[in-house]
Amino acid sequence: MDTDVLGFFDRCLIALYRTTGHTYLDYLAGTFVLALLTVMMGEWTISLALKWNRSHNQKLEQELEEKHHLSLAALAANDENAYRACNKQAHDVFGRYFFNAVAHSAALLWPVPFALAWMQTRFADVEFAFAYPISLVWQSTGFFTTFFLCYLLARILFRNLRPYLPYFREVQKTLDDCTPAGTTVQ
Repeated sequence: MDTDVLGFFDRCLIALYRTTGHTYLDYLAGTFVLALLTVMMGEWTISLALKWNRSHNQKLEQELEEKHHLSLAALAANDENAYRACNKQAHDVFGRYFFNAVAHSAALLWPVPFALAWMQTRFADVEFAFAYPISLVWQSTGFFTTFFLCYLLARILFRNLRPYLPYFREVQKTLDDCTPAGTTVQ
């Protein structure tokens, strides 16, 4: 990648860490904003993947439902061979559906390694020492732990704000429409 592009991204990201002039506050605020940006990029990516694959996902769901009903009909007719054949086909469809969901999960998390790689170039030597009770287990921690905690907080915040954000409001409506009654989308 061109060094000018990397330099541009580096300057933009490091600016997140220079807002208040207080070292620890800047570090925590910058890390939280970076984590929030990674959450938003992942959510945007998965929303595009779900839109792109909507018809494929619906076909898989219909095929899975069809195979399930066929296996139940075979079971009701006491036809063990037909039941096993239908159940095997249902397992194959479920496998495709499952790995499709795993791929969507990867779309959610892809920005994280890039954020951590950038943080390593800037904060590899930064450590936070712990006070007495925690220091018995860990003496100190670095950028990974702080990013991870900020990422969890950003994910929780985003989950609660998603229904109110312009683009993601529509995504939330789509997810709610696809979710069975009585369950919630996290």
